[in-house]
Amino acid sequence: MSTNKGAKYITLDEGVDFRTIATKMTGMGYQMNHATARNVLLAGMVKFLQNIAEEFGQSLSQEAARQLAATQDIHNVLADVLELCAEEQRKQLSKTR
Repeated sequence: MSTNKGAKYITLDEGVDFRTIATKMTGMGYQMNHATARNVLLAGMVKFLQNIAEEFGQSLSQEAARQLAATQDIHNVLADVLELCAEEQRKQLSKTR
């Protein structure tokens, strides 16, 4: 992911963009445009961030979670965490083979 100071959108160095996601979802029978794909992701991230806060005994309002979910930094951190999870999963799968 790339940081765009002052930008109000998230950019990705790897992966797919929201237009590509929307096209794939529409092809699967779920009519969707890029704005809807973005909104679905951000809504999921809001719930995810609120659950994480709750696990740590903290409260995070929906508005605070929404603002946090819209920042480049949180996307960078989540990308790192997801990569670590994928790496761990690959290790576990290789042990079972």
